[in-house]
Amino acid sequence: MNRSHLATAALLASVVSTTAATAAPRTERGAQELSVHVSLDFEGAVGDTISADAGWGWFVRDGLALRGIVSYAILEDVAGDESDFRTLELGAALEHHFRRDRQLVPYVGVGAGWRKTEFADVSRSGPVYGPRAGLKVFLADNVALDLELVYRFAGDDVFVNDFVVEDTDLASAIGLRVYL
Repeated sequence: MNRSHLATAALLASVVSTTAATAAPRTERGAQELSVHVSLDFEGAVGDTISADAGWGWFVRDGLALRGIVSYAILEDVAGDESDFRTLELGAALEHHFRRDRQLVPYVGVGAGWRKTEFADVSRSGPVYGPRAGLKVFLADNVALDLELVYRFAGDDVFVNDFVVEDTDLASAIGLRVYL
């Protein structure tokens, strides 16, 4: 593990320890959440890639959230000859939250959507779907740090991993969720 990973883990541990007594999760029916995530993909189009997504969610029942997600990534001039890598993904996820009376709230879910990928001479789109799991660390009643792992399958080869176009992808993300 390199020094940046150790520093990130140390920062996360200090944030969790200083907020342990003050946070009460907002996962009840009717609560809404806005989210921003940064995805770290260690097998991205040209190696390590960082992309961002935004979402809006609504708790349809206590502990059960339905979210809409928009994800976009662009890397310019990555394959020579001024080729770009671009992806747009629109999707939805259903997430079930456990242990909702604590500061650390684990969740599991499933997501589905549509992804369009353009890379060098490849231009493909298709449905994507798959499981997700995560852990929310509530920093306050209405703010949570979110650590997430998503595995996706696709109806076509729409994921680019180290210059290879594939139909599966594993991604991790870290982000913030704000509850309204």
